[in-house]
Amino acid sequence: MSHSNTLLTLDSLPTDYTVELNGSMIISLEGEQADSYLQGQLTVNINTLDEKTVRHYAHCDNKGKTWSSGLIARYGTKILLLTNKDAGARTLAELNKYGVFSKVDIVDNSEEMHAYFVSRSAAKNLLGPLFSNSPFVNDESPEPLISHQAKEGLCFETDTKQPGYVVILNASASEKLRENIAEHAIASYSHTVYDAIKISNAHAQISGDTVGEYVPQMLNLHALNAIDFDKGCYMGQEVVARTRFLGKNKRAAYAFHVAESVELSAGDTVEKQLGDNWRRAGQIISVAKLEGETWFMAVLSNETTEEDLHRLADHSAITCYPCPLPYSIEQQASNIVKKRR
Repeated sequence: MSHSNTLLTLDSLPTDYTVELNGSMIISLEGEQADSYLQGQLTVNINTLDEKTVRHYAHCDNKGKTWSSGLIARYGTKILLLTNKDAGARTLAELNKYGVFSKVDIVDNSEEMHAYFVSRSAAKNLLGPLFSNSPFVNDESPEPLISHQAKEGLCFETDTKQPGYVVILNASASEKLRENIAEHAIASYSHTVYDAIKISNAHAQISGDTVGEYVPQMLNLHALNAIDFDKGCYMGQEVVARTRFLGKNKRAAYAFHVAESVELSAGDTVEKQLGDNWRRAGQIISVAKLEGETWFMAVLSNETTEEDLHRLADHSAITCYPCPLPYSIEQQASNIVKKRR
């Protein structure tokens, strides 16, 4: 897999392809207090996380601002967090800051383990040899975010409209997978393609200056079942709960698609048209630039509609509309408020 194919647009993806997720970070936690320690750190309930389930998660500071979002899964005696490098570096540092008081080893496992995205139709040939008990071997219809484990690693069907598996493998299995990809002459793409897939599904990740800026609901993480509102205390919980129960959240993350390749960065400003004028609407949190199109996500007012014309402050000739969100960002009314009264 020495060279990556370039991709014009997401629509031009072949049926069989893989993406090496070399822009991601895999953080592992292991030790007798790994569960209890992480329970006090993340927005999801670790006590109910079994080895078959993969979840979206958020890791916040004590003001409820998100340091990282990503996926969490068990693997043997470890708990793994899969996130992007910028956010992962922050989460790793913050977890280690307090982890010294618990019996837990928290390490960046990205050298020992490697992550890939494998399209569903390529999975049987590529992953079948590694995971004997998986749905792609028996052609069952796979359930998203259900983990299949082997000694070489784990894999799970993603909850994206582009069907495929995220697979996390140890170094020797990773080598085997690469040989397999070359042998079957399957197209292999760089991490940017997976970023574009995530943005097209409105799965927010934060990068650059936007790490530590937003409450998880502003990133729509509640819509991805990444927040367990009924679990006990964790970092930032009061703010996250208040944002929900008092209806204080006024922002949400939206995906945009521009039909050309544009240089953008996290932190860039997006403006919205109001009559004859343009006004600052919010900032970009993630970008994926392909050969013939650019995908980005921005945090804007949660009353933004698909009819609202936006433009890039630094490229004012480029205008675009938000893509329809594939889920509801409405927060369910809670009974906990009633109990408080």
